[in-house]
Parts: sequence; C-alpha cells; structure tokens
Amino acid sequence: MKIGVISDTHIPSKAKKIPDIVFDKFKDIDLIIHAGDITSQEVLDDLAVLAPVKAVYGNVDPPELCRGLPERLRIELNGYQIGVTHGHNLKGHIMERIAYVFPKADIIIFGHTHRPCNEVINGQLYFNPGSATDRRLQAKHSIGIITLHDRIEREIIYY
Repeated sequence: MKIGVISDTHIPSKAKKIPDIVFDKFKDIDLIIHAGDITSQEVLDDLAVLAPVKAVYGNVDPPELCRGLPERLRIELNGYQIGVTHGHNLKGHIMERIAYVFPKADIIIFGHTHRPCNEVINGQLYFNPGSATDRRLQAKHSIGIITLHDRIEREIIYY
C-alpha cells in the first residue's frame, strides 16, 4: 500500500492551487493523508481525484471544514497502526508530546511545524511531510510517501 502524505497546504493564502508536482508524485497512490491546515474544501476535492483522502483539521482551518474532520485520526493499514494529528493542540514541544497521543502507533503523521520529519524514535516512525506550499524557514517545499509492505518505507520529496 502506497500512501501520499501532505500537510499545511494553506490554499489559497499561500498558493492558488496544489502544485502540479504533487499530482505527479501521487499518481500511483492508494490513499492520501492530509495532516491539517488545509484551509479549503477544494484541496480535499482535488486530491480525491487521485485517491481516497483521510484528513484532520489544523489550527487555521475554517469552522465549516473543521466540523467535517476529526482533530485526531487512528487508522490501521496493512497491519500497521497509524495516528494522524496536525499537532497544534499539544502542550509543549510536539516531538516530546506526540507519542503520548498515539502510544501504540507504528507511524505518527503530523504537520503544523512545516519542518519535514522522517525519524524512528523509540520504535515509532514520526513523519511530517513539511508543507506543500509554505516553506517558512525550509529551503524547499515538500510532501511525503509511505509504502507499507512487510516493512515501512518512507520518503520526503523536496521540490
């Protein structure tokens, strides 16, 4: 199973639309996970053309979008437990607190910081794809791909 991971799209304030490279890199994806700060339903609709989309809301998402999305999501895919949150409601540093939210997860997907993260800590994969449209202090925009087989393969794609 191949999962496209995206976060912090901030459309239309940071970009008019999802960059074309996202559609190219996600063309063979089985599922897309958006880790919040979507800001427009059109983003989810556009991504859904490629594959089913699971998403959580972030701190800048409008109320009408938040009403239809969870703050946290727990899903099982190919035998792996995956936790998803934007990360904005955690007290303290996100990297120190997020495992308490998903203590049994094999993979923890989050956003909010706009900083890509692809680290295994205490046996859990911490995966933040960065931002598809708002680099902040990063050199490039980024998205991620996680492939689930008998092991977890993961990649941050910079552009």
